Amino acid sequence: MTGVAGPLLRNTRTRVRGVRFLVGLAIGGAAGGAVLAVPVYLLGRLVQPLPTGVRLTLLVAVCVLLAVADFTQRTPHVWRQVPQQLVNKLPSGSLGLTWGFDLGLLFTTQKTTSMVWVALAALVLLEPSLAAVALIGVSVVATLVVAAMSLTAGADDRTSPNWSRKWLKHIRRGSAVVIVAVTAVTVAQALAP
Repeated sequence: MTGVAGPLLRNTRTRVRGVRFLVGLAIGGAAGGAVLAVPVYLLGRLVQPLPTGVRLTLLVAVCVLLAVADFTQRTPHVWRQVPQQLVNKLPSGSLGLTWGFDLGLLFTTQKTTSMVWVALAALVLLEPSLAAVALIGVSVVATLVVAAMSLTAGADDRTSPNWSRKWLKHIRRGSAVVIVAVTAVTVAQALAP
């Protein structure tokens, strides 16, 4: 996203197209998050009758598996990115809308870390009523991050495969550490009287 938005935002002649792309990305992401929130909510309502201790234990199991996945550089995801060929076929706002919706669905694109899966599991197992707020919120915050990264120095460097490969292992290990911390808090909650 930064590779598209960055050059558009930095050039005064294309800045409006960059803003349209980011607005489309935010709206599409929010729509994708809203669509995903429906099955997350429904699945969560199905598991709510389980005792809290069982749901916390299930979350711990998911967290452990996902932490191991990130530690071993095997974050689960599909090997697909947003359709790159659309860059030259769609106007910037429509491109942002299309890509944002695709990204907002979460399941249809590559993931850097397993934190998104931990968040989905927590929503399903603990608080499905927050699915819409959380998933739409994540999409909007992600768009703000893309906008900020597009405008900061070194944005073009961060889009190169060499930069990604260099940092990907560190990012995944950091994610695994955060997931372990979440797991420890969840275990403490499960064991609390």
